[in-house]
Amino acid sequence: MSTLIRKELRENFKLALIGFALFAFMLVVNYHASTGLYASLALGQTSWNIYTAQPLLSNGVISVVGIFCTVFAALLGWLQIHNERHRDLWAFLIHRPVSRTKIFAAKAVAGLCLYALGAGLPLLGLIAMTRMPGQIAAPFEWAMVLPVFSFFLSGMVCYFAGLLTGLRQARWYASRGLGLGAALLVCVAMGNMPEFSRALVLILVAGAVLATAAWGSFMSSGYYEGQPALGRRALAGSLAAGCLLVLGFAAVMLGSLLPNEIYAWSRYQITKDGAIYKMTQPAGKPLEITDLNGVPLNDPKTGRTITPTDFNHLAAPESVLRPDFVDLSKNQSRVHGTFQQTSRFFSLWRQTPDTLWYWNRNGRLWGFDIASRRFLGSLGPEGFAPGKSSGPARFSQAEGQSWSDYYNASYPARTLLTDHAVYQLDLEHRAIKPFFEATNHDRVGGALDVALQGYGWDYTIVATKESVCLLTPDGHIVWQRPYVPGYPAYNDVEVSFLEVSNRFVLQFRPAYQPEQTNRLPLHVVWLAAGQGVINQQDLPSNPRVWTPPWPQRLLGLVLPPAFWPVVGWLYGHWIFTNFLRPEMLWLSLAAAVISAGAGWWLGRRYHFPVASQLKWAVFHLLMGLPGLLGFLCVQEWAAREACPSCEKLRLVDRDKCEYCGAGFAPPPKNGTEIFAPAGASSAGSVPIPAMRE
Repeated sequence: MSTLIRKELRENFKLALIGFALFAFMLVVNYHASTGLYASLALGQTSWNIYTAQPLLSNGVISVVGIFCTVFAALLGWLQIHNERHRDLWAFLIHRPVSRTKIFAAKAVAGLCLYALGAGLPLLGLIAMTRMPGQIAAPFEWAMVLPVFSFFLSGMVCYFAGLLTGLRQARWYASRGLGLGAALLVCVAMGNMPEFSRALVLILVAGAVLATAAWGSFMSSGYYEGQPALGRRALAGSLAAGCLLVLGFAAVMLGSLLPNEIYAWSRYQITKDGAIYKMTQPAGKPLEITDLNGVPLNDPKTGRTITPTDFNHLAAPESVLRPDFVDLSKNQSRVHGTFQQTSRFFSLWRQTPDTLWYWNRNGRLWGFDIASRRFLGSLGPEGFAPGKSSGPARFSQAEGQSWSDYYNASYPARTLLTDHAVYQLDLEHRAIKPFFEATNHDRVGGALDVALQGYGWDYTIVATKESVCLLTPDGHIVWQRPYVPGYPAYNDVEVSFLEVSNRFVLQFRPAYQPEQTNRLPLHVVWLAAGQGVINQQDLPSNPRVWTPPWPQRLLGLVLPPAFWPVVGWLYGHWIFTNFLRPEMLWLSLAAAVISAGAGWWLGRRYHFPVASQLKWAVFHLLMGLPGLLGFLCVQEWAAREACPSCEKLRLVDRDKCEYCGAGFAPPPKNGTEIFAPAGASSAGSVPIPAMRE
């Protein structure tokens, strides 16, 4: 076996060397893009491109790693088989005094070693450069390696897909490349996985299935018949996954060409004079703007119905705070997103003349010197700690919103909060001071800095469990209102700033309610500085009618029933509330039942054994329409011709007719026969024609 491994290494080493050089060049280019960012910052230029601050998490590096590992691994696996496809060479290599399983194992071991050489070594070099002091002025933790490492591992899945593609005896334009589709489906899933552990499970399962399918095809020289039972099952699953990717892409493309009326919605809008109007967007119709009595709003200049553009000039500036009283610094299970997101680890918070400040997920601000690119220290509620990345005290949330929303802020906040206080930052002097403190039994759930014009600082909204208050930048309380109705039934606080000085409108929005009955009302309060509550009113909540767009409806037909629990485990419940809808599940089940019926009919037509038909029926019920197409792709369908006895179409690969039991008729004689008919006693009884000169 060692001889076979050396043979594979010797024949394919050049490809690994070319891949190494190409991959290293692409990584160096992206690495210099990150270091060039710091050079521009040192010259006084400002940049908020947080996706290039850390090369391991930059979009460029992750894209290069994902694309290169996918293409290089698949090409390596395919070439290992393609170079030996000549019939005489294949027969010579296969008929060795060693089992085919050992030959396949030798090819796989050599191929994976070459893949590690071409793709793994450049990645190790990039990680080493990132870890060198003075190179990258951005936070680093070993978990940041996981995004590129996951794509490197998914490349191994693509390698076995390349082997399978080279082995299968099928047409290139039909089903031969569906194994590559299954591997590509895994690579696409990597980009949205919330946790690396789940991504690793998916890689291991998909890699095992594709490796088994490639092994089974190697055992039968690429044919379905003659494969071990385990190889046939793995092949059917691999091709079904490839069909899922093809059908999903076709459904999205076709659905995008059809008219989509996604949903109808309505909301209330406060104008600068404090009036409330209702904005209604019917599905497929123009936006309607009316007062609370349903009378359309007219433009005072023209007397005609006001346009949305003109109405936007009348709308009052507003800021929305979504308080959250769960300590998300300790409960990371509430954090949404993927393990590949830069914002999951850090966010470029603010740039001072000589320092870059990053919000880190440990609840502190990290400072890096721009010139030396070295870590200076961290800032927490107790102040600046030189040379320390952590401390006993930390901020609970960034930007005063939920942890998953802080990186969407339009500008860096001037304040950060803990569970019981809000602090004002002075990053130029690396100082911090209390800005707002809650009572002993109260708790801060959110704080939001408000800039009415540009990137200034006009107000700060603070929400505690007991109250909502508005403060000026010097900490003066403009007004304070009890948080009634309370959290969590009302989890959105919106403040509108009216044109009249020191006049505001406070709204308490109810949490999302999918039920159309017993909906909580919207509570609106009009406030004035120094006067308190001027007026308050409850308004009925506006339901949103959502209609799945055509791409999602067609995806419902494509997605197999087995896909739903797998996706639910991989991505969590949020994917069902944001993307996959119950209507899609019913379409998926209906398509699976129809596919099972079609598969049963085909099995009856080709006279499959009952046990085989039952197994395929279960497969079709689980895999739906992609499973049916995979079933059609793996089977080597025999031709059918009319039986001379019963005149029914019979299979040509059977000795007797499956309907009447008659055998094939002997071929007609044409005078060229030289063999004795069956049953002759000796060769001498058959006259041998004389040979002509």
